[in-house]
Amino acid sequence: MQGGSNFTTSGWVTPSIVGLLCLGLLIAAYERGHGNFHKLQTRINPPAPTEVVPPGPGGQDPVRLSRSASNIGKNAELISATFLPGRGMNVFQITAMIPGHGEVPLLVSPELASAAGIMSGQDEDANGSASTSLGGAILVPWAQSLSGTPTGTPGVLQTAWNGRRLTFPAANSRSNMSVEGLLLSRGADSVKSDVLPDGQSASAVFNAGDFTGRWPSTIEVTVQAQLTSHDLDLTVTATNTGQQPAPFGVGWHPFFSIPSGNRSNALLRIPSQSIMEVDHRSGLPTGRMVTVDNSLSDFSQSGGTRLGMDRLNETYTNLKSGVGSGPVAEISDPAYNFKLSVIPLTASISNLRVIAPADKSWVSIGPNTNLDDPFGPEWGNPENAGMVTLAPGATLRWKVRIEISLLGAASASVP
Repeated sequence: MQGGSNFTTSGWVTPSIVGLLCLGLLIAAYERGHGNFHKLQTRINPPAPTEVVPPGPGGQDPVRLSRSASNIGKNAELISATFLPGRGMNVFQITAMIPGHGEVPLLVSPELASAAGIMSGQDEDANGSASTSLGGAILVPWAQSLSGTPTGTPGVLQTAWNGRRLTFPAANSRSNMSVEGLLLSRGADSVKSDVLPDGQSASAVFNAGDFTGRWPSTIEVTVQAQLTSHDLDLTVTATNTGQQPAPFGVGWHPFFSIPSGNRSNALLRIPSQSIMEVDHRSGLPTGRMVTVDNSLSDFSQSGGTRLGMDRLNETYTNLKSGVGSGPVAEISDPAYNFKLSVIPLTASISNLRVIAPADKSWVSIGPNTNLDDPFGPEWGNPENAGMVTLAPGATLRWKVRIEISLLGAASASVP
């Protein structure tokens, strides 16, 4: 104890501390000079790990249009729309701000983080089939199903158009029916976005060529989207950039959610009283239209009809236009007090494919230019089924508006 006391009071404390500090500075200077100073810093303050964000489905980043709600708690407003340019510009999700419920997803889709695993491009998704089971797939150069005969190559079917052979992938190895279109797994060649006064817009260009030798001419497809507070406008433009005429059709396969889950109480309105007749043995159309007046498939009543619990899978034709607008189809969820209107804005859209499984809380309302199996003999001519013959340099335009409003509010839709 005495020795310690002598050391503390003898004046050696301050020089000892100064010496130790000088020694530390000399070591640090040596380490810096030999490139080791950063190692010392790393040991003391290790860098935060960098999050690696994988690309979206198809290897391209998703495009998200968004806006801020302007009347929170008063009106239903669209907030965002997410697209997958790596998967044919699939409308992956649309969200809305709904009074009393906050931000609500309007399409049936998984979390974006898991979408790439589902849309892998492998096995059952080799031809993009997964795109038709979620969100809203853009369908070209035809919409709905297409029948064909085997080519000799497993999984590839063929049909004829004006003496030309068209080939397309089968839904599966045992099927004589196609998947819906050839854009499902294709990536965009260019994507751009812009800001609007009340939202955002995006445009994606697909230089589809002849769809890998499957189509008679080369085609350029442009998908445009414009998001505002109450509307999402989708426009598909197809231009024949080749030297030969080519058949063409456009459609959309969205899965609109019933957020409350109360399917039986949901309201559906389809502005038509006729449907495409189907041979239930073959699953193919007969080429005839039949009335649904006063049947379980009649949803033409103003304000909508309860969906109930019956399965619905029909193609509605002879669409009736509203006053000052195109035909207006509606799906409403009374429990959430809102409705979505699906409004075709181009005359090329001839029908609405409506699908509502009895055990699911969603409804698909698909605006299409062509009917099922457009090259089948039941139509006599593909143009009778809505297929357009695109001459070299000609363009086909398809436009649809998705509008949201509270129940009881008048639709503000105009072209």
